[in-house]
Amino acid sequence: MQPFQSDVQISIPSVPSGRRPVVVAISGGTASGKSTFARELAAHLSDLQPFILMQDRYFRDFAEYSDEKREIVRTANHPDAIHWSAFHQALTGLCAGQAIVEPAPGTRPYERGETPHPVGPAGVVLIEGLFALWDERCRNVSDLKLYLEANDEERVLRRIQRNVVENGGSLEPAIAWYRRDVMPNYPLYTAATRRYADLIVATDHSTKVALRAIASAIRAQAGQPMLDVNRLS
Repeated sequence: MQPFQSDVQISIPSVPSGRRPVVVAISGGTASGKSTFARELAAHLSDLQPFILMQDRYFRDFAEYSDEKREIVRTANHPDAIHWSAFHQALTGLCAGQAIVEPAPGTRPYERGETPHPVGPAGVVLIEGLFALWDERCRNVSDLKLYLEANDEERVLRRIQRNVVENGGSLEPAIAWYRRDVMPNYPLYTAATRRYADLIVATDHSTKVALRAIASAIRAQAGQPMLDVNRLS
């Protein structure tokens, strides 16, 4: 895969000198509530200029494959799904207190025609995704590592509701996708990273107490010296 290079020319702002973003990694299985939890945590920290760096927005477009081959190799639950060079460039920029450009070339949102635009800078970076704890660079820069956990039956039901009820898909393809992509990859690349977490958050019941406690911990961390970006290498 070619290194990511953006062809979008913008003026990149940055956060005030001497400050560094607090970085929080949020992982967990599909339909464990990662996106919802990240949004609610960002709402608790709105005055700290939070930004959610969603790994889903860095899914590869697999454009190098033919249509037939693409359907065979396409994945969302294996690390090969991520355009890592683009994602790491974005993570490095945010950790250095800069704005970034999304979507990145070579990603699905870019392929769908979304117009690249600057986002950030951020006082708090919330890395959200299946591989937020699998990726060593994410772990190295994170001040706090969270793993969101719900029982498997609840996650399956949530996923079916999302695919079929909310997104208007049909049941059989949703089940086939879960069997082909989620079931073999989740134990290896997501569930296995639970051991890296500083905190396990159960999401099959209310997370209000956890959100308040985690937001308080992040506030205590805010305002530390600028992050050494060499931790990203």
